[in-house]
Amino acid sequence: MKRVITMILAVLMLMSALPMSALAATKYTVYISSTGSGTLNLRSGPGKDYDVKGYVSHGDRVTLLDEEDEWSEVRTASGRTGWIKTKYIDGTTRSLGSGYKYVKTNGGSINLRTGAGTGYGVKGSVANGAKVKVLNTEDNWARVTVQSSGATGWIMAKYLSDTAPGGGSSSSEGGSAVSGGAQQVYRVTSSTLNVRAGAGTGYALRATLYAGRAFRVLGSSGNWFRISTLTGNITGWVSKTYTAAGATATVTAGSLNMRASASSSGRYIKSLPYGARVNVLSVTGNWARVTHGGNTGYVSMSYLRF
Repeated sequence: MKRVITMILAVLMLMSALPMSALAATKYTVYISSTGSGTLNLRSGPGKDYDVKGYVSHGDRVTLLDEEDEWSEVRTASGRTGWIKTKYIDGTTRSLGSGYKYVKTNGGSINLRTGAGTGYGVKGSVANGAKVKVLNTEDNWARVTVQSSGATGWIMAKYLSDTAPGGGSSSSEGGSAVSGGAQQVYRVTSSTLNVRAGAGTGYALRATLYAGRAFRVLGSSGNWFRISTLTGNITGWVSKTYTAAGATATVTAGSLNMRASASSSGRYIKSLPYGARVNVLSVTGNWARVTHGGNTGYVSMSYLRF
């Protein structure tokens, strides 16, 4: 008996020496993204091929249990567990606010770590200007998902900002820039369209877009648009000749609220059913201004497929 008590005491002493983050693992209270409407599938594993075992609603408070790639395992208030896409999680912090932020540094990149502290391993880096989504916070650290890559990890909260570096005041490559707020959406009308490093055919080729691809207009110079794809992974200049205003997208939520302003508190106009086709006119943050059935309003970009 004496030996058993000694072993128990030894285990307790070892646990007391561990940091709280190690004991808590990755169990955080978070929220299902409230920037849309309807429900999300709760799956039996980390992927779309797994069975649907239930649903969670936008705004639900859940406990984060585990992560794998771009998926997170959660437990609902009723005790049901399952997996959802990490991008549909909002943070618990109210000082930073949940949702999308920008990384703002002195121009370099910062480390993306496996935990909330410099003692944790580095799993990648995040560039200045990168758009991220805040999932939760711990002390002076924020757990984020990088929009362009889907990578999730921890960065110091002091590098987060509500605005992108430079504030969109001008283009580093010349031409006029679109100021903050709504950005017009255009689409490619030719079979292919080259994206270049500057406003002219003499600039280096960065990428090629294909017919129907949607993009945001950031600025212009003569017959050239400075653009960014909706995912933000391609930026550069394209010829206006082979573009047209507006793009078509499909609703992916069971139902999606259309609102009078770019906010979840905006006046309700109507609900769009799954599979509805909308014409996207512009984007403001994570909201798209769309037309459907004679109505014009705003819907969450998270539940549109282009």
